[in-house]
Formats: sequence, structure tokens, C-alpha cells
Amino acid sequence: MLLIKNIYICGHESFNICYMKNTLLLLLFCFCSLQVLADGQTISPNLKFGKPTMEELTMETYSPDSSATAVILCDLTDVNYIFRVDRFKIIYSHKVKIKILKPEGTSYANVTIPYYEHKTDRSVKELVTGLEATAYNVEGGKIVRTKMKRDVVFRERINDYYMQVKFSIPQVKAGTVLEYEYMLESDIYSSIHNWQAQSEIPTLYTEYDIVVPEYFRFNIDMRGSETLKRLDEPTNLTFSIGGDLVPCSARHLNFKGNQLPALKDDSYVWYLDDYNTQVNLELQGVQFPGALYKTFTQTWGQIDKLLLEDTEFGGRLKMNNPLKEEMAALPWDKMNSTMDKIAAIYILLKNKVKWNGNYALYGNSSRQILKEGTGSNADINFILISMLKDAGIPAYPAVMSRRNLGMLPYAHPSLQKLNTFIVAIANTDSTMVYLDGSVGDGYINIIPPVLMADRARIIAPNGQSQWVGLANLGRNQLRSSVRASISPEGVVTGTRETVYMGQYASNLRNKYRTAKDSTEFVNKLASDENIQVKAISMKGRQLFSPEVRETVEFEKQSTVNDEFIYVNPLVFLHVSESTFKQAERKLPVEFPYLDQVTLSVNLTIPEGYTVDEIPESIKIGTNNGKVSCRYVVSQQNNLVSIRYTFQLNQLLFLHTDYPELQKFWEVMANKNNEMMVLKKQ
Repeated sequence: MLLIKNIYICGHESFNICYMKNTLLLLLFCFCSLQVLADGQTISPNLKFGKPTMEELTMETYSPDSSATAVILCDLTDVNYIFRVDRFKIIYSHKVKIKILKPEGTSYANVTIPYYEHKTDRSVKELVTGLEATAYNVEGGKIVRTKMKRDVVFRERINDYYMQVKFSIPQVKAGTVLEYEYMLESDIYSSIHNWQAQSEIPTLYTEYDIVVPEYFRFNIDMRGSETLKRLDEPTNLTFSIGGDLVPCSARHLNFKGNQLPALKDDSYVWYLDDYNTQVNLELQGVQFPGALYKTFTQTWGQIDKLLLEDTEFGGRLKMNNPLKEEMAALPWDKMNSTMDKIAAIYILLKNKVKWNGNYALYGNSSRQILKEGTGSNADINFILISMLKDAGIPAYPAVMSRRNLGMLPYAHPSLQKLNTFIVAIANTDSTMVYLDGSVGDGYINIIPPVLMADRARIIAPNGQSQWVGLANLGRNQLRSSVRASISPEGVVTGTRETVYMGQYASNLRNKYRTAKDSTEFVNKLASDENIQVKAISMKGRQLFSPEVRETVEFEKQSTVNDEFIYVNPLVFLHVSESTFKQAERKLPVEFPYLDQVTLSVNLTIPEGYTVDEIPESIKIGTNNGKVSCRYVVSQQNNLVSIRYTFQLNQLLFLHTDYPELQKFWEVMANKNNEMMVLKKQ
């Protein structure tokens, strides 16, 4: 309109000047718009696929997260029921558009799609169809479209139950907009896949749309800290069944999310998906025309019953002890307690069967396991239970979801959430102790942290099943005492005596066992602590016991400058730097186990030197007192003493606790690194 108006009023002679002027203004406007986008302006979602906009193609950063290597511009998931032949099916339609911002983001061109397909039973399966993928780039001012060819699409089996489709979209680099879409047809009509709104990269826009026929009744479970816009309304459907059109009412659900932040994993979160903003639909029941309502809601009592009646679970709990003769040869008369008997039985079993590194819920034939000499933790645990029962010690499976596979819900019982079990053993009439077939470096109640779930269920007959918490098992302590002297050359020479208990003992054994040899173990210790190891000895490392004792004779060079010696009076640090460096955090902080560290140091300073500077004593802790640290310094003549204690008495801290936790760790790390200055007289 602007150009037409100028042609009219300028006349023929001035037309070229007016046209050029307005063209330059338009180009300047476009350039400025593109420059703003290049500087990180957030663009509006474009829900069209096959035609990326210049805004998407010229975008260089994502302003809500300038560190992002890529951003999901659009992620659409539609879920619909269809009826084919004699059954309902579910069709999942997925469309994803991603902008690659940095070279590191090109990995998002590698896509994996898992789907259900049993290795032998094909009566119920899932199928991926309609797969298309395209990369868009700007080259020489033009949009270049590269479509993925079929020969880069591969299908491979994950396990006996699942397959996966893998593909890599070609010509993807920093600046690329890539798109892919596919449909997944599922025979499993009674279960809808869980939907997660967040990814490890930020998401500009995501939408989840579901239409559920009236025959299926689902409970909706929404989780996560980000807000989703929700729609829940009635609608109508028509199915073609046996040549007839059958109308029915339906429930239309829609969830939308805008500018959702990346959900990045770290070492202080066990299972990231527990905190993902998500929508889960749990089938409550079904009612088809002419049939009674059938409930699918289970109780944990029903799941207990299912497991006890299962031949590969409950059946194996009834098996006879396959090591009965070997057990009879144990020196029972020398065992003074139930714990001694449990330990003897476990040692015998572990001499017969080694853990193969796998966790499982169901077991294989004990005869096969003993013949091969290796098995999963479940294989070993079933045999362990039979041996304990044969010795008159009650033992039960404690089923769980491992920490790194998500929390086990109380409110929504699910057999599918269970993935392994450990052994709960009656130490007395009122106390239980716990052991697992995977334990090689630990002890009774000292199991791998991945199994220390806060929710586990002891499966017992006659309705005696119960919930237990395993997160606080065992005493995990490190007690170290250093006696050393400082030479005028700044060399700290002395002895460190350390008692490792619980997880500390397990970790030490693991380090020694996984080292190539003792020399490698000692060299690693020397490197980590910046010392020379003159001698080292251990007691209890090869025993099945809760602790290991270690003695190290060492030398450590301090910094010497003219008439001063700079030495860290702790000698061996508890923490060298804070692990909590991110400015803010939206996830909670989950520690693996309760922890206690006690360090005692006695340093003799050299003759002719005095203490010029020395760290101050300090006591710090969180407001709730669940984490604390004391650093107490004293001096008597030429002897400087440090008493250091750290205690962690809580495993889970909310994200609102993070600033306090971060400050605590920063102060503690700084205190660990403070130097004592000795001055020559």
C-alpha cells in the first residue's frame, strides 16, 4: 500500500527515487528484525511443518537460555483411538521441530524411537510408520531442503520386549532447523504412554492432545514445577465397527506448555524424570456396550498376591535349598549370633555364584545359575532366601524400583514399576536387616546406594506385607587421625590412621578391587592426595565386615618462601571445592546416603618457627541443623591440633533450600583450603 500511494503522488519522474527510498526502508526494517532475532529475541511458535520461517532459520541464540546448544521450537503429540478388525488401537502422532544453535547441538539430529514388540509373541505389538525427517539450511540467501533417505533408518532389538528405530538426519549443523514426524500404532489400547513436556534442551512450545472414547476411564496425574495450560471438555466420536458407524461420546484433553526450561541431569538427582513436567493417564476401568464395568485399578495387596502366585517369583520362593549339603558343613557351633549365620551363608553362596552386573525382578533356574556360576541379583537372592529359611532364619523379598529408575508410588500401585528386589532378613523378632546378591564390597545393611530406595515393599504371605524405607540403612563414617611433623624445608612427615565404615568401606574395597594392581592403587592415592606414600597397610579389606582399617605413612611437601612455610593444617582435605556452583537450581538435591566425617590432626611445627597465621575455629550449619561442620583449632607450644567434624543427616533438600546449601558448601570448602603460615624466628 505504501508503494502504490507513492507512485500516485510522486509522478513518473520521482517514481524511482520514492521506490528506492521505501525499498531501503523495508530492507532496513528486515535487517533490524533479523539482527534482533540474532541477538536472542524469543520468536513466536510456528506450528506449521515443512515451511520453516526466516525467523527460525536466522535465529542464533535463545534468549531465555543463552547457553542452549539447541531448542525445541515445536513438539506436538496427538493421541487417538481407532477400531480395526476386532480391537481398539491407539495412534500416536508425533511432530518435532528443533533449531540447532551450536555445533554441540547437532547430536539432536540422532533420534531413537523405542516401541513394544515381544521377541516371540507378536499378538500384541507396536509399529512405527510414516517416518519422515528433513533438514533446512540457508545457503547463499536461499533455503536448502535436505530430506532424509530411507537407507539411514535402522531397526534393532533392545531386549526381549522392546525394539527401537534409529536414524540420523543429514546435513545438520549450527543454524539448521530440523523436523521429523512419525506415527506409532499400538495394540495396547488400555494403556496410554506417559507424556513429558520438558527435555534436556529448552522447549519453546509443546502440546499434548488426547481424545478418549467413553468406554475408557482414566485418572489424570499431572506432575512437575512448570505450568501447563489445560483443557478438559466433552466431544463426540464415530467408529466403524463391523461395517456400521457407531457414535459415542468422548473426553478431549489438551495440554500446552510455553517456554519451558531445559531439564538437565546432574549427580545430585537420582532419576530426572521424577521431576519432569508431565501428564500420566492411568486406566481406572473399561465398560463396553452390553458389558459390565471392569476395573483395572489395583491395590498393593493385589500386586502382592500376583507376585506370590507367579511361578517365576512366588514359585522360586518355595524352592528347596540347592546348597543344603554345603551348608551342613558350616561351623554352626562357632557362630554366636544371627548376624554371624547370615554372613556365613552369604559368603558360602558368593563363593558359588558371582553377580553378573544385572538387576532383575524374576529369577532363573537355581540349577542353571549354580552350574554357570553367575547370575543377576534376583537369581542370587532367590537362592539366598532358600538358604536362610533352611537355617531357620525368616527371609523375604523386598521389591522396589531402583533409585535411578524412579520412585515407587504409594497411591498408584503398579507391577510395571517394580524392577528388582533385595532380601529382608529377620535378625530378631522385631528387627530386619538387608542384603543383596550384588553386594561384593559391602556388608549386611551396606548395599549399593542405587538400591537404598525410600520405598520398598516386603512381600510376605498371609497379608503380612509391609512398606519399609531403605534410604537410611547402615552407618557411613570415616574417622581419620593424623600425627605428623613439619621440617624446616616444609616437608610434612607422618602417619594417617583411618577407619572406613559402611559405604566408605565399600568404596575403598571397590577402588582396590578395580585397580590393576596394588601399585596402581597406591599411585592413585598419592596423586589424589598430593603425597608420597612411604608405606600402607590394611585390615579387613578382604573380610565380609562393616569396616576397613588403613594406615598410611606419608610425606607431603608444603610451600616454602623465604622465611615462611605455608601448610594446610588439615593435610588431607575433606572437600577441596564446592560441588554446588550453579547460580540457581530448580531441582531438589538428593544425596546418596547419610554421612559422617571426623578428622583429627596433630602437627608439630619445626624448631625456630612460630605460627604467624592460623585458621580460625568455626561452626557452621543449615538452619534445620541437618548439615553441620565444625573446625576447631588449638595450639599448645609447638603442637597445632585440628578437630574437624562433618555430618549429613538428611538426604533430600528442596530447591528452595539450595541457596543455603550452596553457601554452606562454599564456606566449608574455603575452610578446608585455608593455610597456616609459619614464620622463621
